[in-house]
Amino acid sequence: MFRLVYGLPTKFKYITQTMAKINDEGILEITVDSVKAWIMSPDKTSLAILEMPSMSFEEFNVEEEAKFVLRTDEFNKIVKRATRNDEVVLQYNVEEQALEVELRDKKSGFSRKFLVPIIAGAQQEIKELKIETTARFSMMSDDFKALIQDVKVVGDILELEATPEAVKARAQGEEKEYEWIMKPGEALLDLEVDEEAQSSYSRQALEVATKPVGAADTVKIGFASNYPMKIEFTFPNGERMDLYIAPSL
Repeated sequence: MFRLVYGLPTKFKYITQTMAKINDEGILEITVDSVKAWIMSPDKTSLAILEMPSMSFEEFNVEEEAKFVLRTDEFNKIVKRATRNDEVVLQYNVEEQALEVELRDKKSGFSRKFLVPIIAGAQQEIKELKIETTARFSMMSDDFKALIQDVKVVGDILELEATPEAVKARAQGEEKEYEWIMKPGEALLDLEVDEEAQSSYSRQALEVATKPVGAADTVKIGFASNYPMKIEFTFPNGERMDLYIAPSL
C-alpha cells in the first residue's frame, strides 16, 4: 500500500513527541504527494496539523492512499528508540493490518521492526483551520521556548498584548510577576499588527509548542483578542506543523 523512508530520526522525534503530548491518538492520512496528521486534545483546546511533503522523505512510494486512526502514544515510544544513525521506514503490514515501523541503521543495515495498531476508515477530513489573526510576529525558536519556561516559573497563564510597536508578555502568580516587552530587533524578528490585540493562554497548553522548537529555527505566532493562537513551525525539509491553542477566558 505504501512505503516511506524518513532519514532524520532526531527531527522526527520532536514531531511525534508533540503529537503524543496532545492526544494518544490522531488521524494520519497518506496521499500520493504527502503525509498529513490531525491531532486534537481531549478537551478540544489544542489542535496540531502536520504536513510532510513527499520531498521530505528519502523514499516515498504510495500505491494506494490511506487514512486511519493512529495510536500516537505508541508511535512516539517506537520513534524514541531510533538512534541518530537510523532511518525510519513506515509501511502498511497487510497481514497484521497495522502500521509497521522499522528502525534501520544506515551503516550496518541492522533493523528493528515494530507494529502500531491502527483503526482503518477514519472519516474526518484533515484541513487547515481558517482563523483571522490581527497580530502576527516571528521569533527564534530558542527565545520562544525561553518565554514559555519563564512563564512556568511564575504562573499558569500567559497574557499577550500586541501593539504596532511591541508585544508585551505577562504572567502573575502568588507574590510573583513576570513581564517581557518584545520588539522587532529585540527578541522579535518581525511584527505586524492590523489591530491591537490582548488575549490569555494556558501555559500548560503552550508547553506542547516547545517540543517542535528543536527541529525549527523560527516560530511564527498569530493571535487576536480572546481568540485562538496559531503557532507555525516550518522545518528545513519542507515539513510544516501548525498548532492552534484556544484562549483562556
